[in-house]
Amino acid sequence: MTTLRQEIDRWEADLTTIAESSQTDNWFLEERRLAEAQHTLVAFRGHILPILSGGADAVVVDEIEHLLDALEDLRNDLFRTVHPTDSHRRIAETVAALRALATVALRFEQTPAR
Repeated sequence: MTTLRQEIDRWEADLTTIAESSQTDNWFLEERRLAEAQHTLVAFRGHILPILSGGADAVVVDEIEHLLDALEDLRNDLFRTVHPTDSHRRIAETVAALRALATVALRFEQTPAR
């Protein structure tokens, strides 16, 4: 198993744990989305993106960086007393887009260079 695969699997497992905890502990939706956004930012910027920068397609890395910047803005919106009503949905969509791009990055890593 590659390091990239391990980091993505760890991130996915942590998101599952956040989802389960939010259900069992009756979190507000804001708390769950904030935790998902914060964890995703730390996982990608601290672990996944440094690995990707060394080998994945530059377009994929650029798109991930763009999504992370947007996710950071959305996360910061949740800290405000009054935040956009669609910020919860937009965080979920951004995390889903990052999942898809992480899958693409893994495929690039597994495809032998020609």
